[in-house]
Amino acid sequence: METSVLTTKGQLLIPKRIRNKYGIKSGVKIVFEETDKGVLITPMNEHYFKSFAGILKSGNLKEDMRKMKQEEKRLEDRKLNLKPSKK
Repeated sequence: METSVLTTKGQLLIPKRIRNKYGIKSGVKIVFEETDKGVLITPMNEHYFKSFAGILKSGNLKEDMRKMKQEEKRLEDRKLNLKPSKK
């Protein structure tokens, strides 16, 4: 297990061995995903995007994105105990 210290500016150094192993290079965006066990840190590299292959149900990106946004809004409203939107 490797550790790092968060700076006063909120920056975190990812250890070199881990950066090399997962292909995290300068300029690569990182996804921070909250889980039940903590925070999952995933680089948005080629492997990350390939992991989405085949997830679209209809093959229509615009329609699938619209449905995903509606579901996201519904879940967020439920978290905030808001009434469901009419859309």
